Amino acid sequence: MLYLLIQKLYSIIKTFILYSTMPFRLILVYLVLLIGVYILHYLNNVGDFTFCVLAAGKIILYILSINVEISNEDMNKYMKYLHSDEKYLCVFTHSTLIDAVIIFGNLPRAAGVMNKQKELKYILYDEKISDKMGGILLDRSKMIGGTTKIIKNKVENRKSGDAPLYIAPGSGKTPEIPGNITQFKSKGAFVNKTKILPIIIKYEDDSLNYNGDMGESMLHSYLKIFLVENYNVKIKIGDMIDPLETESIENYKDRVYNIMNEQYKEM
Repeated sequence: MLYLLIQKLYSIIKTFILYSTMPFRLILVYLVLLIGVYILHYLNNVGDFTFCVLAAGKIILYILSINVEISNEDMNKYMKYLHSDEKYLCVFTHSTLIDAVIIFGNLPRAAGVMNKQKELKYILYDEKISDKMGGILLDRSKMIGGTTKIIKNKVENRKSGDAPLYIAPGSGKTPEIPGNITQFKSKGAFVNKTKILPIIIKYEDDSLNYNGDMGESMLHSYLKIFLVENYNVKIKIGDMIDPLETESIENYKDRVYNIMNEQYKEM
C-alpha cells in the first residue's frame, strides 16, 4: 500500500515538473535553433556545417527527451549511398512536427525540399542556408518552371558526398489506417522515375501525430512534443528501390508505399 502511494506521488511530481518546465524548454529549443542557424551562415566547410546541423538536432532531441535508435547496419547503408554517385531521392515517412529534427539530428547531409514560409525568418532560415544544406527552398511566387524540373536537375547533377534531397509524399498527415504509414498523396518524388532510398520513422505511439485533419492546431501539435519523457523513435533505412520502365508513375508510387509500409510494420 505504501509503495503504491509513493509511486503515485512520484508520478504526480514528475508530471508537475514536466509541465512546469515546458516554457523554459520551449525557449531553450528556440534559442538552439536560432543560434545554430546563425552559426551556419558563417560556416563554409562541409564538415563543419554537417557537424553543426547534427549537433543542434541532437541537443534539441535531448532537451525534448526523445531517444532515436538506428542500427549500425542501416547507418552504414545510408553512408554508403551518401558517398556514392547514385542519383536518388530519400522518401521519408512524415506524420509529426518533429520529423525534421529527428532526421537532421541523426542522418548527415539531409537536404529538404521545402516551401518558403514566413515563419522561417524567425530562425534566420533562408535561401542561403537551404543552398548550403543542398536543399530546395521553393518560393512559388517567383518560380519559373515546375517543382518537378527543379528536383530533376538537382538529382541529375548530384555527385558523391552531395546531400540527397528528402521528400515526404505523405505531407505530414495522420495515417488513414491505424498501424500503417500515411498514404502518399503527392507524386513529386515519383514523376521523374528516380531511384528511391526509403527512410522510415516509427514512433512508440501515435501521440505526437499532427492531427490537422481532425481540427488540431499546429500550435497544439508543437506544444505536445514538449510533454513526452524518454520517448522512443526508430529509424529504418530501406534498400534502394529502382523504378521499372513498364510501370506508370502511379504504380511506382504505390509500389514504394507498399514496400515502406511493410517495413514499417516489421519495425
